[in-house]
Amino acid sequence: MFKTKVVFLSLIVVVLLSCVADKGNHRPQVAVTILPQKYLLDKIVGDSIQVVCAIPQGGNPEEYATTPRQMKEITTSALYFKVGELGFEKTTLPSIVKNTSNIKVIDLSKGLDFITSKCSHGGEEHSHSDPHYWTSPKGAKLMATNMYNAIVEFDNKNLSYYTSNYMQLMLQLEALDREVDSILSTAKCRQFAIFHPSLSYFARDYDLQQLSLEENGKEMTPQRMQQVIEEAKAKGVKTVFIQNEFTPEQVKTFAQEIESSVVVINPLAYNFIEEIKQIAHAISGQIY
Repeated sequence: MFKTKVVFLSLIVVVLLSCVADKGNHRPQVAVTILPQKYLLDKIVGDSIQVVCAIPQGGNPEEYATTPRQMKEITTSALYFKVGELGFEKTTLPSIVKNTSNIKVIDLSKGLDFITSKCSHGGEEHSHSDPHYWTSPKGAKLMATNMYNAIVEFDNKNLSYYTSNYMQLMLQLEALDREVDSILSTAKCRQFAIFHPSLSYFARDYDLQQLSLEENGKEMTPQRMQQVIEEAKAKGVKTVFIQNEFTPEQVKTFAQEIESSVVVINPLAYNFIEEIKQIAHAISGQIY
């Protein structure tokens, strides 16, 4: 009996010490929308700040519904870093911020030269800003710089630590930029096809042409499909991308018609830098 009491009391002591340790190791918490943001911000803040992500791997940032646990993580964060134009940030985030007094929202698209397009909904024409600028190293550098500026303002006492981390990250992104440029220099065709046009900034920054197999978020009509097939054949397109969250049968048909294989990519991956390298190698016709 005595031995049982000793074990029980020991367990209580361990639990209490763990609670004290957790309080002592408490870190400020900030939130981001997608995993590529988390990758960049983790590089900058290291172990000084906890970074939580609203949308998990496999989630669609245009229509994702947060779980109660994710909602709690967001509302208890001091800062929220938004990409700028993602669907989740336009529909769900405003209501979260409205009911949370302690959170400050940082728009990471500040200073970006947006790529815009027009689309029709309900008989009306709307202007749409492409949000996928992190898929280009140049866009990722802008995102990282806006993160750094906000973090050093939030936690200036660790300025030198954040500055050192930020400079290392910028060197990594600059090296990626040079590597992608070098890989693409061997590409025989400067055009590629993709279902959801998420590589617009990548195409603009490296003098490529993106051929979208999607119209206003939907599959193409058979007539439009045939037009695109003929255009792709005429220009010698041999690279067809599709993202994990999209699996339309139309893409397989398109690839068969132009005699190309389909390359699955994930621009929303945590280590999106590896995805960017894969994309560059695929366009150049190299195995990665």
